Amino acid sequence: MMKSDKDITESNVSRLEAHYMNMVQLRATVVDTNVLITEMGRATGKTEGIFGPRLIRVADSMPGEVSFLVHKTYVALFTNVWPNIQGYFSRPIMDGRRPMLEEGRDYVVGASKIPSHFQRPRRPIAYPKHSVLLRNGHHFQLVSSDQPESVAGQSGVHAFIEEMKHQKGEKIKTRLFPALRGSPARIRMSPYYQGVTGVSDTARVDMGEDDWFEEYEKQVNHQLINEIVTVALHVNKAKYNIYNAEDNARNEKNPINLEAIRLYIEKEKRRISLWEPRLNDMRRNATYYMRASSFANKEILGPRFFKTQLDSMSMDEFLVAICAIRQKAVVDRFFVNYEPSKHQFSDSYKYESILKMDLKEHFRLTAFYLRYYKPHEEILLGYDPGNFSSLVAAQEITPYDTRVIKEFTCYAPHDQTDLARDFNDFFGADAKNKNVKLYYDRAGNKRKEEWDRITTDAKILQRELESYGFSVELMNEGQSTVYYWQQYKLLQFIFGDKSNAVPRVTICENECPNLCSAIMLSPRKYTDGKIELDKTSEKKVALHLQAGLTTQLPSALIYLLFGRYSERLPSEYSRIPDDLPSNIVT
Repeated sequence: MMKSDKDITESNVSRLEAHYMNMVQLRATVVDTNVLITEMGRATGKTEGIFGPRLIRVADSMPGEVSFLVHKTYVALFTNVWPNIQGYFSRPIMDGRRPMLEEGRDYVVGASKIPSHFQRPRRPIAYPKHSVLLRNGHHFQLVSSDQPESVAGQSGVHAFIEEMKHQKGEKIKTRLFPALRGSPARIRMSPYYQGVTGVSDTARVDMGEDDWFEEYEKQVNHQLINEIVTVALHVNKAKYNIYNAEDNARNEKNPINLEAIRLYIEKEKRRISLWEPRLNDMRRNATYYMRASSFANKEILGPRFFKTQLDSMSMDEFLVAICAIRQKAVVDRFFVNYEPSKHQFSDSYKYESILKMDLKEHFRLTAFYLRYYKPHEEILLGYDPGNFSSLVAAQEITPYDTRVIKEFTCYAPHDQTDLARDFNDFFGADAKNKNVKLYYDRAGNKRKEEWDRITTDAKILQRELESYGFSVELMNEGQSTVYYWQQYKLLQFIFGDKSNAVPRVTICENECPNLCSAIMLSPRKYTDGKIELDKTSEKKVALHLQAGLTTQLPSALIYLLFGRYSERLPSEYSRIPDDLPSNIVT
């Protein structure tokens, strides 16, 4: 697709490149159906072995058309998805003498001017700044599922969806898929037309991730897939035979042998012309769902990878992230009335600013791009100190609307200095009001030594934030002991949406992903009849994995909410609960 006779000849490019694929990647390449969904464990080579090659095959099959490159947010597309794809395009070939695809020659990024040697797209490119144009005129338009208007009025031929578990399935089905339509007859004959390529880790339903894509698993016709494999291998063998025959012909001097080779090549071409249309027809009407653990790539990863992962993860996380085993949701959650659909928001960004940028620019996210950040309002911080430190930032948008807009974490050897620097990097340049109210732990299960340490940590964070020009007020000094049953009742009241006495609290699922997932993994327990937040995960999970898997960030949020709103509770919520008679301070 990307080669032209003028600038790439037999003398400077190999006709066949050796490329390793594990069995899952190989099967995806051979089956290659219209809808290809892969649910695969960590480090299985989804981009290099499935997503990237599929991008090129789809573009090659439908020149001049547009495909959608989809993620939950434009921020992720700018900072993660496209850089990974560009890294794949830049994979060295010809023993490292050139990249597989070269920018400027084989593709251009965020460009409104089309190079003269490029085929022109069938339709004008709607968003040049957010498109990747290939030499044959096929282009990939960036689409975020939280911005449905980004495909309004557009007609695409294929959708590539990264990290499906982070997408809202309903939005994808109702807003993106209807835009796959309207192309000439020759394009509609492509096996990829109106198709979907989706990749994802296993969704953790217990963390609030969406497992919408798992429904495709039920749509697989296994008999058809087996037939596709048989025919695909038949066609691929014929193509390889032609490659070898042509290679032999170049070195053959005997005219009789040359004629025999020519006849052999013609026979193989007739075989391809007979079976390839049938193969395309089968693929065009098929769905394939692949589910594989990280062990599918064990030859490359080696045993040390799995031992390291097992040593550094909880068993639950290892089973999901490595073994692709689906988890059930936590039933007895401490955040009893919390529902992601009600208490999380995804319209996080000021896209009128972000969309002015193009893919060639370096993008760094700061508070300036947050839709609900108010530079002239004070910032409320919840802080859980320790070897793993958590910080959540919120603002009261109105008296009835509190938004948790950002999370920060660090772990030893990093400390308050690093936490304050990260906070300043994000908020410092844009904050007109630098007043900060800091809420921290006053739980009833702490010894005096622990209280003193927590207070010291809070004062250190106060000092570090003030070194950047913030004015920090410690809100817990002199506060009486707070017990788990009090926290539980406050959360029950706030997320039960029962009264205007407290504002409605919602959390940004894009900028607080670990907080959102950890809330769903924060169980409650009873100890001697006393209700408690079960914090055993903080001891079981390695420090570097604690952000989204333990109660650290939820605890920081609890300190903020209790410190800010506990006095607004109705009297019946403030008394010791009748159903927990042993939960009494002695």
